[in-house]
Amino acid sequence: MTTMIENWSDTCLARADRRAVGHILFALAVLGVVLLIGWIWLTVLSVPVVLELAAPGLRHFFQRSGTVELVERFPWRPVSVSFVAGRRIGRQAYLRVADSENNLRLPELPERARVLVRHTGRIWIAGPDERGRVVAMTRGLAFLTRGRVIDR
Repeated sequence: MTTMIENWSDTCLARADRRAVGHILFALAVLGVVLLIGWIWLTVLSVPVVLELAAPGLRHFFQRSGTVELVERFPWRPVSVSFVAGRRIGRQAYLRVADSENNLRLPELPERARVLVRHTGRIWIAGPDERGRVVAMTRGLAFLTRGRVIDR
């Protein structure tokens, strides 16, 4: 069972790497198109948009070593969760953990992963460490992200 979970977490991490590269390449493509157009004012105005498009990929690569460290330090364990009503901001998600006084805040949770979590009511986490950081993954959809434990 442990080997299967480790293999799945490796698959999820590889998929997260590919997704992060995709975000960065898309942002660079947008910047390239804007530069090809050649309007200086459009180039200046597009910088914040390009950074916003690249942010998920950059965040992943800046946090990747910490993610791997958490996965190696803590065993994966399933937890029952439900979404906190009214706390959705973009792709960020707040999850209420059953039998706990804490919630989880995940900065990246795409809609496909949300549907799976709503359907199963469960995610797998490694952690938390002393700073409240966790790694969360779903079963059945190769998705892995860093999150944080927060007070209710």
